[in-house]
Amino acid sequence: MSIGTGNAETDDEFLFDCFVNHGSKFEFEKCSSPRMIIAGRTGSGKTAILRQIYHEAEHAVELDLTEMSMNYVSNSDALRFLNSIGADLDLLFQILWKHVLCIEFIRLRWSVDSVEKSNSIFQKIVDRFGNNPRKAKAIKYLKDWEGRFWITMDENIKEITESFENKFGAEFGLDIEKFSAGGQYDKRMSVDKKKEIVARTKQIIDSNQLQELAQIIDVLAELSDLEGMKSYYLLIDKLDEHWVDAEVRFKMIRALLSSLRQFRKISNLKILAALRTDVRERVMLETTDPTFQREKFDDYALNVTWKKQQLLELVDLRIGQLFKRQYTNDTVKYSTIFPAKMASNKDTFSWMLERTLMRPRDIIHFINECIDMSEGDYDISVRNIKKAEYEYSRKRRDALLQEWYSAQPHLDEMIRLFVDKERRVYKLGAIPTDKIQETAMNIAARPNPQKDLFWDMCKNVFDGEGVSEVEMVSVAASICYRVGAIGLKLSTEEPFVYSHLNEPLIPFDVLSTDTKVKVHPMLHGAYRISVVGE
Repeated sequence: MSIGTGNAETDDEFLFDCFVNHGSKFEFEKCSSPRMIIAGRTGSGKTAILRQIYHEAEHAVELDLTEMSMNYVSNSDALRFLNSIGADLDLLFQILWKHVLCIEFIRLRWSVDSVEKSNSIFQKIVDRFGNNPRKAKAIKYLKDWEGRFWITMDENIKEITESFENKFGAEFGLDIEKFSAGGQYDKRMSVDKKKEIVARTKQIIDSNQLQELAQIIDVLAELSDLEGMKSYYLLIDKLDEHWVDAEVRFKMIRALLSSLRQFRKISNLKILAALRTDVRERVMLETTDPTFQREKFDDYALNVTWKKQQLLELVDLRIGQLFKRQYTNDTVKYSTIFPAKMASNKDTFSWMLERTLMRPRDIIHFINECIDMSEGDYDISVRNIKKAEYEYSRKRRDALLQEWYSAQPHLDEMIRLFVDKERRVYKLGAIPTDKIQETAMNIAARPNPQKDLFWDMCKNVFDGEGVSEVEMVSVAASICYRVGAIGLKLSTEEPFVYSHLNEPLIPFDVLSTDTKVKVHPMLHGAYRISVVGE
């Protein structure tokens, strides 16, 4: 018995009947709004919003990343070789995304599902724009795809990739063959040879095709405006999953983000991409292009955040739905089955929310654990809530470590730096030296395939080379704060702050040995931290 899974993909039993009309959904579904990136942490409701929009929209399509054959791109010997020597493939990835998005919009907007309909829409474009010299490149590009607008995404991607592979092969096929044969050919190449190939690659992936695609977007915008103003949605989810090799995944995501803005010209099209917070951070960290401005990207993103009353409404709807289906038609909600106060005399729902990151999945899981612990008793006791907290906390910790693993593979060790079972609050400077050294040693003793910067710092601390223990602790605190594992008190005049409620980032260099720290209550059960009176 439960009030749902908390995972929108497997939550049909509750999702649509108990959907809370979050204010951000209105922004996302409004074509005139610039918000195209549904940003948020795991469990914040990104996929739920996408699924609800798809459920309600008359014209919408979900782009299945697993059907895009992007692994064909990452497995290409030519592209793997160029990526290994540092060639900038961003323009190529933008070409792939823009082509796919243009074709998918054409298919959705004009219901193209056959060669005949594909030819028909091309003829319509020629009739409207054929005599316009400014649209000549777009007409030529579309002519090459005449009769093939209906083919699948994977075929589109393979064709474009193969065309570039042929160009690369003609220029430096011998180098690609040597790379494919193994022996770390890319590592043995001279710097000058690499520079020469990188420069030539840039010429091959010139901006002409992007200019053609930009013209196509202009053509589609004008043509679509002439034929009515129904709204159309292209929905992209699961960018954090293994739809393409990790070696290029974040570069592909960055290229997608760079591509989305241009589609704003099509006034009745809304492209929405759900992007997890940690993936967003990783994309930013791996972006070396000085022309990529985070501020401009942020203008197109909106974080999904929740307030207490919204979460209570969500819980009330789900509890009501559960009891309506299984037991009674009477109105049953949270206050019907949960006690009003905890032993500390604190409001029970507030106490439970303090042990979440204020997101739906957390509170759904916590309530499910309470229901399980009550073993069919509809009157859930304070004792059962406290017992349920331990299992809930353990699962939340495991989920947190998994959520951030790609960006912070040593997160568990960092959190344990700040766990003190005898003190709930203490200063960073009070962490024992032997505990810091032990943490540095444990992390440095492991392999570092992800080239993790914190690993480098721990290695230097352990070896006594240039990094102080204070700096290492401050960096760990900054990271743990960002992921939501700890709260920080920067001065005696300020309250404790948490990343899910206050500033999302606090740089390590503003922390001091006097900065106070405490582990988030969500993790108290997992790390066996006891708080007197609770």
